[in-house]
Amino acid sequence: MQISDEDLEEFTRLYAAEFGEKLSKAEASEIAGRFVDLYTLLAEPLPSEQEGAAMPQPHNPAPPAPS
Repeated sequence: MQISDEDLEEFTRLYAAEFGEKLSKAEASEIAGRFVDLYTLLAEPLPSEQEGAAMPQPHNPAPPAPS
């Protein structure tokens, strides 16, 4: 995914404010790209939530033994 120059500038500013470290454009592009990739991965539905996925059956524990 391509990140706009405007978004990179904002990311660089926010990163510097949070961590006290100024990033080069290349560093900001690399870190922001990894962040977007991570977010994209985490935003995907879980396998059990995907359309057409079989719903897991609830676990039915064995009934208690008679006393």
